[in-house]
Amino acid sequence: MIIRKLFLCIFIILIALTSNAFGRDGVHGGKWWHDSSISKKLSLNENEIQKIDALFVESTRRIIDLRSTIMKDRFELRNLLESRTGNEAAVIEQFNTLEKTRSAIALERLRFLIRVREILGIERFREIGSYSENSRKERHRKN
Repeated sequence: MIIRKLFLCIFIILIALTSNAFGRDGVHGGKWWHDSSISKKLSLNENEIQKIDALFVESTRRIIDLRSTIMKDRFELRNLLESRTGNEAAVIEQFNTLEKTRSAIALERLRFLIRVREILGIERFREIGSYSENSRKERHRKN
């Protein structure tokens, strides 16, 4: 249960980090570390920015490949569901394959976060979460 809650918290932080640089309309394409206010607040140096950029590229490539696999898995599942034979075991097996691929995407996002945490250290990593929360509250007040 604790692991699920931890995973959920990390996933929420990941969504905040990779989506639209904290609500700034995607100015940096989700690359929050290129936002000058964030990089200044975290005291990011050029070497750290380059490392995070490299991680982002690697991770994004893997996620793109996994999304392609999900499309194929969905197609196969739909094909099995629409077939006249209705092989329940094959449908369930294909569904499980699809779910494993979806889970692999979440795991890749988590690995990206863990690697970013290794680069930044735990204190600066925690600052990202508080910055994200404050930014979210500010956007909510404006709306």
